[in-house]
Amino acid sequence: MARLTGTDSADRLVGTAFADQITGLDGNDTIFGGGGNDAINGNDDGDRLDGGAGNDTIAGGKGEDTLLGGLGNDRLTDESGDDRLFGGDGDDTLDAGEGNDRLDGGTGNDRMFGGEGNDTMNGGTGNDVMHGGSGDDVMNAGAGADRLFGGEGNDVMRGGGGRDVLSGGEGNDFIDGGHGNDLMTGGVGADTFVFKFGRDVITDFEPGDDQIDLTGISGLNDFDDVLSAARISGSDVVLDFGAHELTLRNFSLSQLDSDDFIL
Repeated sequence: MARLTGTDSADRLVGTAFADQITGLDGNDTIFGGGGNDAINGNDDGDRLDGGAGNDTIAGGKGEDTLLGGLGNDRLTDESGDDRLFGGDGDDTLDAGEGNDRLDGGTGNDRMFGGEGNDTMNGGTGNDVMHGGSGDDVMNAGAGADRLFGGEGNDVMRGGGGRDVLSGGEGNDFIDGGHGNDLMTGGVGADTFVFKFGRDVITDFEPGDDQIDLTGISGLNDFDDVLSAARISGSDVVLDFGAHELTLRNFSLSQLDSDDFIL
């Protein structure tokens, strides 16, 4: 185990194969943890912090930082600045803080928190949980059964493959479940839901405010084609397109309107 501390200049610090504690202080530092379960703190300025192998804890601090978890179940946190966080392999936790950040979970079941700012989040493979926070975020779930929560702001949410849960929160959100049987909730605001594949459910469609994009469904020429696919199922309306179905929960046929669909 090594305890390494940098200076207020731009330092390059390299750990050992064991559990190291490395602190960069000020300056644009480059730190590599190596093997072991390392604790790395970059402090202020724009740092590049790479945990390497092991279950690492990496804190970027202020400045525009790049944090790389590498192998293992890592925890990456940052405070302010337009940061880039890459989880790598393993079940990672990424918390970007303030700024317009980019978060990539990589492989594994990751948890991501965008915080304040307009963030871009990519889940990668695995069953990921993503929280956009405040700001206009872009959230791409990727493969796996993922859960996306947009929070405040006008968010773009794409489910990708798998059985996903997408919740827009406040703002005018764009929600695309992608492949798989997905559960979509718009929340407050005028939201756009995209339906192309699978058996998806919209929990809170608001006619007159929200819209459903059906341009990915072949054979729909006008609103009459939508009506012909509609049927009642309990308290819901199901749009049955053969191999693919979209359910509108707590809805009635009389609420269907041509202005609510993009064809």
